[in-house]
Amino acid sequence: MQDTTQGYKDAVYAPARQVLARITVDVSDVEAEGDVTAVNNNTRSPAEAPYISNKAQMNDDLRRSTFKLATWEPDRLSLDGSFSFPDSVVENNGIVGFASNMLSDAQGLFLMDVTGLQLSPWIVFDFGSQHTSPGVTVTFHPDENEYATDFRVFASRGSGRGAVIIEDITITGNTLTTVDVTGNFLNYDKVYVEVQKWNKPFRRLRMQEVDFGLVKVFDGNSLITCNLTEQFDMTSGQLPSPEFTFTLDNSDRQYNILNPTGFAQYLQQRQTVEAELGVVLESGEVEYVPLGKYLLWEWTSEEGSMTATFKARTNMDLMSNYTYERLTPVTKSLYDLGVEIFGICGITNFSLDNSLKSITTNSLAKSVDCKTALQMVAIAGMCNIFISRDNIITVEKMKPPTTPVDRIDLDNVYAEPKIELQKSTKQVDITYWTDLNTSAIASAVDSTVTIGDTLSLEGITLINTQAQAKAVAGWLLAQKAYRNKYSINWRGNPAHELSDAVAIESTFSSTDNNAYITKQTLTFQGYLQVQTEAMG
Repeated sequence: MQDTTQGYKDAVYAPARQVLARITVDVSDVEAEGDVTAVNNNTRSPAEAPYISNKAQMNDDLRRSTFKLATWEPDRLSLDGSFSFPDSVVENNGIVGFASNMLSDAQGLFLMDVTGLQLSPWIVFDFGSQHTSPGVTVTFHPDENEYATDFRVFASRGSGRGAVIIEDITITGNTLTTVDVTGNFLNYDKVYVEVQKWNKPFRRLRMQEVDFGLVKVFDGNSLITCNLTEQFDMTSGQLPSPEFTFTLDNSDRQYNILNPTGFAQYLQQRQTVEAELGVVLESGEVEYVPLGKYLLWEWTSEEGSMTATFKARTNMDLMSNYTYERLTPVTKSLYDLGVEIFGICGITNFSLDNSLKSITTNSLAKSVDCKTALQMVAIAGMCNIFISRDNIITVEKMKPPTTPVDRIDLDNVYAEPKIELQKSTKQVDITYWTDLNTSAIASAVDSTVTIGDTLSLEGITLINTQAQAKAVAGWLLAQKAYRNKYSINWRGNPAHELSDAVAIESTFSSTDNNAYITKQTLTFQGYLQVQTEAMG
């Protein structure tokens, strides 16, 4: 479950509540971020501030600082416990972005030499190839509402005397911490951001992120509906990937495919979509919780309704496009094999349970897609797979529920939760493979079940010993013991996540029913409604 304040906990179940939605879409060239070959600041600037600056973090899709770090800047340090001192190891300071060594003067100008001549500091991004985008988005320092009031963004192609300025835009009188600089950035290989004036005197220039495109935020003014469906299987028998859809007002036809000046021409598959739901607190502030980070997958415009609908998915879907095969044995841990499979797909946002390090396999498999190969790793390692809210593909061994993280009570449901009793499983048969042509079967039997199904699993060639096959069979039998399926139509809590253990109130018992959340469908259309499925 997502961490939230007590104010959020009170507001989300209040008799009257207000829920807001916010969607951030990064309309950028999806290849540009990974193609940055160098990030530099002008040589007339003093060196980067030690410990509190990391210019490489300006193109990592992270636009907030991890900590508020104490520095020598007048009227900045508050003695309220919110600041911490920077560590001498830069990595321990988390996300810091770029911070200049010099301070602005009393007018917010940066005077960079002893003569008092204003030589504006700039940052330049070099690319290995040419890129095109509808603009550049600069995020300064939103954590403390600091920004450049006057700055310039320009892009070029080529180097030396042959360099050509592609676009050159100057912004004056800015009052935003994140600024969309719209323009025709066509076929550039360098992007410069030059700052002339800061909004506060005697402060460092701070820049969290530069996106090579426009970061568009949609909320109640333009967002009509959004929907998230996320699910996981307690036996890892299926690997459903989350799907996030949202519908926008398209009355200005910006998302019509045939509009030559619209945004549709800049939309690309795999552009980042970040979704949040917020609850209005008693104080009037809004506390947002993430629904996840997704990849834009497809989009359509509906002429009759003047709307445009977008679907976004995750890297899990991309894994089906890659193949894993090993016909000669190589002994390694399931953990190392999982790392190898993600590497084949070029995926870095993953988490593997440490228990997989102690389970070995001969790695044998005939040609399968990498999504199936990961499923084989999970089952052989007795783990579950789900996508976390920060888009981490997680392979994790579920722990027995102790104290539920939250309670779904009858005051917040629209109807009595439906309970279905699934079929009993008496026996599980697992086929294990000493090589790709030689197999045998190991079984686990639940002696407490008189009549029940037999589950047979044959194709997991990563299971190579009788002992491991028996362990997997016992694990599956234990997972199948969660037979009570709860279906709940209720007001919902966006902070709930897959695999959370929750308590479910019942009118037929004074004792709550504890269950794991296995599926959620969150629908926002000015208000929030949630369909939750849980197994207990």
